[in-house]
Amino acid sequence: MVVLLIAVIVIAIVAYLAILYFQRSYSEAITVEKNKVEKMANESLEDQLAKISQLNLSGESLTEFETLDKGYHFLKNRELPELSELLNDLTDAVHHYQFMRVSREIKLVQQKTAGAEQHASEIKEKLDLIQTSTKQHENILKELQEKYQSLRTVLLTKNFSFGPGIDALEEKSAEIEEDFGKYTKYSESGDFVSSEEPLNKLRSDMDAIEDAVEQIPPIFKNLHNVFPEQLEELTAGIKQMKDNHCIFTTDLSAKVAEITKECQENEHNLADLNLAAASELDEQIVTEIDHVYAEIESEYAAATILGNKFQELGQFLNHAQQQQKELKIELDRLGQNYTFNNQEEERAAQLDQQLNEIQQHYTQLEQTKEKKQDLVCSTAVAQLDDDKERLTNAEKEQQAINAGISGLWKEEKDALDAVENFDTEIHRMKREVEKLNLPGLPEDYLEYFFKVSDEIEALDAELNKMKIDMAEITRSLINTQSDLDVLNNKTIEIKDSSMLAERLLQYSNRYRNRYPEVEQAYQQSLIAFEKEFAYVEALDNISQAIDTVEPGAFKRISEQFEAEKDSLNTLV
Repeated sequence: MVVLLIAVIVIAIVAYLAILYFQRSYSEAITVEKNKVEKMANESLEDQLAKISQLNLSGESLTEFETLDKGYHFLKNRELPELSELLNDLTDAVHHYQFMRVSREIKLVQQKTAGAEQHASEIKEKLDLIQTSTKQHENILKELQEKYQSLRTVLLTKNFSFGPGIDALEEKSAEIEEDFGKYTKYSESGDFVSSEEPLNKLRSDMDAIEDAVEQIPPIFKNLHNVFPEQLEELTAGIKQMKDNHCIFTTDLSAKVAEITKECQENEHNLADLNLAAASELDEQIVTEIDHVYAEIESEYAAATILGNKFQELGQFLNHAQQQQKELKIELDRLGQNYTFNNQEEERAAQLDQQLNEIQQHYTQLEQTKEKKQDLVCSTAVAQLDDDKERLTNAEKEQQAINAGISGLWKEEKDALDAVENFDTEIHRMKREVEKLNLPGLPEDYLEYFFKVSDEIEALDAELNKMKIDMAEITRSLINTQSDLDVLNNKTIEIKDSSMLAERLLQYSNRYRNRYPEVEQAYQQSLIAFEKEFAYVEALDNISQAIDTVEPGAFKRISEQFEAEKDSLNTLV
């Protein structure tokens, strides 16, 4: 029973708390909406509506204002009172605990309140826009009128600066007068919506005439003052150059005539107020005139230096031709005794051809000058410069060929001296070997000796021919010198090994009777020495045997032998 009572009490408390929660929550929500409605009711637009109604609006502007006025009064007199009534009903429903109804209807009221707020905001924004637009139109009209008066003043006081464009500018000015009339008609009647189109056209026409007033004078100045003087000066310059027989790579007279037509065309562009085309053609004419000036100046500069360059090349050509003549004489003389290996004669023939071509250019230019024929001076100067460079290269080639052949006689003399030295050397080796009184010489040594001897004789025979090939002889000299060095080493080896072998054979006599191995080595070395002429082998056999019984003996004897050789060489 107690438990049941406690449960009833708890349920009652929870129900009471829930009622308090919903009452408070919904009351706060209703209060928020009431505050919004009250705020909208207190924000009056009556003064603003009254001011705008005095603007004498008409047309679309008046229609829009009337719509806004009706919307505002509908909001104030209908929407807001209805919302207030609904909120009051909901307040009573909360007090009577009709929470389900309140929950259902409060959302609808909130939506309507939000809609009313948006409606009020739109009305306020559009009314502000009407007032702002009215002020803007007044300012724009004033600004455009001031700008137009300024442009009219320029047109009247400086009409001479616009040339053929003045008539079109006057027509444009008349159009602007009409634009002002249309715009003023709408703006004064208060139809600012309908005045937007003529305002845009007025602005566009005003910008166009403003651009024309700014762009036409410099273009017309060029057409009226600058270009005619320049074209007259160019025409005189072209005539003067032609009178002096200097012509151009292009027909500059035709180009000047073409530019003159372009100037006439640009006058039509100005008359039609075709400013984009006029500006573009103006720049094109400036560029074309500059190009004509540049070509005349280039030809004039070339004509000024042509004479000096012509004279300079003539002297250079004479010098190169004289050198070529001397080179060919030298080639012919040396060619009787020497074979050329670097295509000297072919290279000289190519130089002949080049010099002939340069001579042809020079002669042709000389005849043109003598006959006072027309000449493109810049082309002639370029040809002279090119021929000068070719002469410079030709002279270097002449020097290279001459350097290659001028040393042939010295190379021949050096070769003769070398062969003589070779012959002296091989005879020296022969005498030194003969002095040894050896029983004989190794077969390979003899073969190599006669090979080198034959090479020396062959070189001598080549050098004694009527026409010699120094390149081939030089290669043979190098090979023979190498072979002679090898033969010299072989000769030294025979001399040293035979003399040392004899000395060791004598030294071995003191050990032969006591040491059979020394006796055996002695006999083997003797056979190698006297029968086989293998002096190195004989030395190896006896030296090893002696070192066996007397360590270090071979080293001591060979060092003594070398010392004696050095002493003998010093005396010599």
